[in-house]
Order: sequence, then C-alpha cells, then structure tokens
Amino acid sequence: MNRALAIALLGLTGAGCGVLTHARPTPKGTVALEASAGGPIVDIGAPVPLPLSTLGVSVGVLERLDVQAHVHLTTLLALRTAGLDVGTTWLPLTQDGWRPAVALTGRGYLFTNFRGAPLGFVELTSTASWLLAGRFLTLVTLSGLVDLSDGFVHWSPGIGQQVLLGRWAIGLDLRWYDPTYDVRFSSAKWAHVGGRGALGLVLGASYRFGGE
Repeated sequence: MNRALAIALLGLTGAGCGVLTHARPTPKGTVALEASAGGPIVDIGAPVPLPLSTLGVSVGVLERLDVQAHVHLTTLLALRTAGLDVGTTWLPLTQDGWRPAVALTGRGYLFTNFRGAPLGFVELTSTASWLLAGRFLTLVTLSGLVDLSDGFVHWSPGIGQQVLLGRWAIGLDLRWYDPTYDVRFSSAKWAHVGGRGALGLVLGASYRFGGE
C-alpha cells in the first residue's frame, strides 16, 4: 500500500477516523447510536473533507468501560469494500479540576472486497479531555494506527470539541493525519502543515438510550 493511499485509508480508519473521538466511555447501562462523516481535506477546486462516513453503536458495560462497533458506509457504497471496526474505551483517570480525564481506546479494523486479501489495522488512542460547565467537552488526542500488512505505524494528533445536549452529543475533530509524510509531491492536493501530513475534519453525533 503506498503512503498516499494510506492517508486516504486513515480517513476511514485512523484516529477513529470516520469515527468521532471517544473522549469518555459511554455510561454503564447506556446504548449510544453514533454517526459521523469527514476525513482528510483535499483540494478539488475548493478544499473539502473526504465524505467518509460511519454508523455504529457503543454500549457502556462497566462504570468506566464501553464496547463499540461501526460499519464504514463510504467504502461499501463507493468502493464496494465492506468495512467494520470494533473497539473499547477505558477511562483510567477521571477529571479533577483542571487535571484532565484520560481515556484509552483500542480498535481493530477490517476491510474486504471479498476477492483479494483483506486489509487489517489496529489502533491505539490516548485522549485527554476537560468537561466545562457540564456541557462542553474539549479534548486533545493522539493515535497510532498499525497497518497489519506491513507493520507501518501512522501517527495522528488532533483536537476536538463536543457539546452535550441531554441525550444528544455533537462533536467536531480537527486531525493531522500522518504528519511525518511529505505530501508536497502527492498526486492529491491534501491540506497540510509545512508540506507534511493531511489535515482533516470529522463531524459526528450520537444519541443515548437508557441510563439516567
């Protein structure tokens, strides 16, 4: 897999890409339906995020632990490639004043067109977050995505803001996909920083059932 294609796949997979960052686990006894769209920004006459979309569910199984699964709709509809991810988020450190909560997310991805060999990825993400006024969740995150076909690790730092509205939550992530990769000579015109990596946006929303 070449690096330009890997950046596009990061839009499907990396840093929860296509999947909004899980800054906090879904509360115990709660089921959340989740939808998100976005990815690396490419210039096609105007800079626009790739319309990479996912739909999934997250279930709070313990006080600080959830499990998640998402289907990747864009690969299925546009590329005829089925995509699925499963993962979990654990909150080992809760917020204490200005000390942030810290969440750890592990996620595995599988993409297949049912003809060639499937593509597999494993992702680990660490996220620090601050909940302000009981409604505004500000986060800083760093992900490492391992391509199981060659062992290469793609790094993706990011920041985000989520707004909690009762059972609804909406959020926007700004991510820097693969910042070690020189994109200046890439065939695609990625939005970048100093010629490195691809900047991207992911917009998501969720609705919770159950719980208080």
